[in-house]
Amino acid sequence: MTELDIAMYLRQTRVMMHDVSMQWETPIGPKQILLNDYLNLDVSLSELAVKTQSVLLNVPEQQPLRDEQEILALYSQAFVQFLTISLKQQWTHLMVMTDEDIAQFERFPQRHLAHQFMGIKTMLLNSYHQKRQADFSHAWRSFLKLGLVELKISQHDLHLAVQENFNDNYA
Repeated sequence: MTELDIAMYLRQTRVMMHDVSMQWETPIGPKQILLNDYLNLDVSLSELAVKTQSVLLNVPEQQPLRDEQEILALYSQAFVQFLTISLKQQWTHLMVMTDEDIAQFERFPQRHLAHQFMGIKTMLLNSYHQKRQADFSHAWRSFLKLGLVELKISQHDLHLAVQENFNDNYA
């Protein structure tokens, strides 16, 4: 049985969205809020790609060390950002996952995480620009697969990290 309670996370996200927007020093217009959410998710995915060493930096710096706790924290942050977008787009029905859905993820592991990150980002851009629910749904499923299969994050650890994300950052 899954430990991920998406319905509860959506309720918590709804409260958090209001609290966070009230803390902005420079409020943005309603038309910019969704764009801001997509860009925040894109930044989180980029940071996650770097921390998981899925992309090799081509700048004269050392490659960052892989830190599993930091990866979990970044992943849970992006998880909540997906929930935020689903609420604002009224696509929460796309977020529901059954145990069977999650079990299917293991059938097709991805060896090259850079491809998976690029695919998720491409689908997110399509969902934003084209307003396509199917692309958002596919990005969400690919993102969950990335975490649960390729990054080997347990549902229990993810649940705790998501709760910590709400408690620490938005309480």
